[in-house]
Amino acid sequence: PHRRVTAIMAQLNDESIMGKFNYQSNNVIRSVVSSKQVYVDRQVTGCDSDPVGVENVEVEVPVLNGRTMKTKMTLDENAFTMCQAQCPAVNFLDEEQILKEYYPWCCELLKKETGATEVYAFDHNVRCSKIKSWFNSNPSADESGGQRDIAGGNKVQSPAALVHGDLTLTSAPKRLSLLGEPPKLNDTNRKLLGDTPLIDPTRLESLKKGRYCFINVWRSISDTPVAEMPLAACDGASVPLSDLITFEVRYKDRIGENYFVRHAAPPEDWGNRLHHRWVYYPGMTKDECILLKCWDSRGRDFATLDAHGNPSSLSP
Repeated sequence: PHRRVTAIMAQLNDESIMGKFNYQSNNVIRSVVSSKQVYVDRQVTGCDSDPVGVENVEVEVPVLNGRTMKTKMTLDENAFTMCQAQCPAVNFLDEEQILKEYYPWCCELLKKETGATEVYAFDHNVRCSKIKSWFNSNPSADESGGQRDIAGGNKVQSPAALVHGDLTLTSAPKRLSLLGEPPKLNDTNRKLLGDTPLIDPTRLESLKKGRYCFINVWRSISDTPVAEMPLAACDGASVPLSDLITFEVRYKDRIGENYFVRHAAPPEDWGNRLHHRWVYYPGMTKDECILLKCWDSRGRDFATLDAHGNPSSLSP
């Protein structure tokens, strides 16, 4: 086993780094479906209450430099990729401009990068590393961090500086269904659509029968390259289902779910590749985007599970 680890570590080039990540401890209940014991309450402003059932633990792991890797990360194989995409002239502190100009821009970007025939934009967050929260303990941050409101929208949020993935086995298909209903209180499109669903509800069944994905478009909106707290993404193929923790986000009028993650395997059990293979792109500019695939209805890992997470052998 130690020879395998030596071989794996040899993948790290001179530009790779060791990074510290906030995982969940082994005390937190693990399951691909909700235990109802790990959650947070979310306000209509986008701010959260103190979490329940969460126990962060800092783990230092190697992070590969995505710019110098011989094999580039792809959405289909690794669940993320980086692409060149010139930032449009949008004021990201103006909700109306984001909804009317940036949402359509993101839809066209994803059509180009994925080949999708239809793309619907339905949510966004603007984040600042100087804002402290229960999921951002950056020493240079404080409770206010110069926090501002987005004109006509929510507050600027802190980074989600803990290991997580948006959407779950349960919440992904449910979220698609909700897009065929009148927007909920926290839905950003409510300002434009009122009570009109984003997706024609008569089309939901046909959409569910085809392949659908949820993809985040992440970019820096600073005029200078990212130098602090760069975004890192984990190769989806390197995360076993047994490391996942379902985390409920309890809104006023619905319950969403994300996955948190524990880092369980010691180095000698990594096998022939990095366990939780992390990648970052140093010095990202606002003309670059990372596309993060949060859910794929044809994803390999979940293809054999039903809505209850069965077969149970895949759930801790």
